[in-house]
Amino acid sequence: MKTRMCKVALLFLVISLLWLPVMVQAQSYRFGVPELKMQVYVQPDGSARIVYDITFENYGHAIDVVDIGLPHDDYDIQTMRASVDGQPLTDIRKSTYIDTGVEVHLDTYAIPINQQGTLHFECVMPDMVYADTTNKEKASLQITPTWFDANAVQGNSTIEIRVILPEGVLADEVFYQNMPFSDKFEENGRVVALWEYLNERATEAHKVGVSFPKRGVKLVEITFWDLLGKWLIGALAVVFGFLTTCLPILIPFVMILGMMWVFIQMAKPPKPNYLPPIAQVEGGGIKRGLTAPEAAVVLELPLNKVFTFVIFGMLEKGLIRQTDDTPMTVEVVEEFRGNTAEKEDGAARRKLRREAAQQKGVVIHKYEDAFLDLIEANPDKPLNKLEVVKPMEALVKDTAEKLQGFDLSDTQDYYRRVVARAMEQAAAIGELEMREQYLDKHLPWVMLDKEYRSVLMVGNHHYWPRWARTIHAGGGVAKGVSAAGAAPKAPAVSTAKSRINPTFGDVAASFAGWAETTMGGMAGAIMPSSLKKPAPVSRSSSGYRSSGGSYHRSCACACAGCACACACAGGGR
Repeated sequence: MKTRMCKVALLFLVISLLWLPVMVQAQSYRFGVPELKMQVYVQPDGSARIVYDITFENYGHAIDVVDIGLPHDDYDIQTMRASVDGQPLTDIRKSTYIDTGVEVHLDTYAIPINQQGTLHFECVMPDMVYADTTNKEKASLQITPTWFDANAVQGNSTIEIRVILPEGVLADEVFYQNMPFSDKFEENGRVVALWEYLNERATEAHKVGVSFPKRGVKLVEITFWDLLGKWLIGALAVVFGFLTTCLPILIPFVMILGMMWVFIQMAKPPKPNYLPPIAQVEGGGIKRGLTAPEAAVVLELPLNKVFTFVIFGMLEKGLIRQTDDTPMTVEVVEEFRGNTAEKEDGAARRKLRREAAQQKGVVIHKYEDAFLDLIEANPDKPLNKLEVVKPMEALVKDTAEKLQGFDLSDTQDYYRRVVARAMEQAAAIGELEMREQYLDKHLPWVMLDKEYRSVLMVGNHHYWPRWARTIHAGGGVAKGVSAAGAAPKAPAVSTAKSRINPTFGDVAASFAGWAETTMGGMAGAIMPSSLKKPAPVSRSSSGYRSSGGSYHRSCACACAGCACACACAGGGR
């Protein structure tokens, strides 16, 4: 046993010694990149002249070499020019630290510790403009500025990317891909597409793309199979070279990592994945006007949470009432139940409900009908025992259909902002009665935030929604029957001085704690694996993302749909 332990210790020692020079060198560089500017001039021959101006603030080892990532290997170092603070640099070589790029040696103009310097770098890259496979009349260019080792970079950066289109291209003919423009304007007779990233880390890819008319520009024609073959060859070459060098050392580590991955996956809850593929429509805009459950579907929140929002919404409108809280059980309110004939005729039943809803001044959404039918057909059955898969599938499908013609990513970002704003506004209201009024109106949007529990308490006062509370003479919240039906158990509010930090018991006895327990109980009724993923609403283009880059890492890049060439990682040394 001792001999075996000694061998293991020796193996770790050898590995440490092999990596020590790299680690020491990487740790000796400490610098900031306050500003990184990249200009890409699209040329008629399909090439691009790339111009960098990168400002470094040095906090460690003198910056004597800077690695610049390039879009691909087909470059000519003789066309490259570099300078630092106006002083020309002539020593530019193929990088020994990144697979696709060059290293610029600063020589006698190295940036010393506690000093600042700006590196200017220019190169011409051929074959940068591709045929846009989503529109045969357009050309496509995608590119990523170089980035640096996260272990060496300190602080944030202002990153500016400009793509200068060929002469004759009009501003209205230029469209972004995935990442919207910060601005688009004309300068010196050419259209300039501008992206600005403020207070970002220059340690990761910031890929941008642009589509524009192909007239007057030589394109790189490439098929999907060409793209896939090229990517596979590059990937296999990298993997083979890595394995032949490191396989003897990596085998035990791979086994350990594999076992850890299995345990982690077993412990993790299933990841929601129930939206069908939705086409990313260029310039499609944001789909507004969704309800909270529909927004939860768009954001792909856990299905049991989506189901809970549907139930809470119907409770709030008085369509159903609660009859028990453990487990949660509800029934359809009499006005919204069909008689014998209407129970057999779905159209007549829905008409009756809408007439009753109109008299009460509420709205019944299309997806709520299926849940009302299910609850009405299963009286006294707890929610976590209902067969809610089909109603949930219909909700997901209807939500996806509403997104046709709109931009899914922009829509998701919009509703994330709506949720964040609802939380911020609720948290900013310190007066108890005003916060309660605000939550009465906006509770579903607040509950979309994973930290919603923090705004449902003011001191030791617990918020309960209107359908789950009655006010007794003492001013507290107690179990009782409201207009909406039986309320869950809610403790009376103490007259003692409010506590700033609520205890676990406070939270567990609150609506937030009860709601979390209820949502957890509903997970058994609707799991992602039990939901059949709807068929695609419309076909969307797919693609390969450019791989991230960092210190001593290879880079591959290919994009189907709107073919591209991407720059890879660089690194100051």
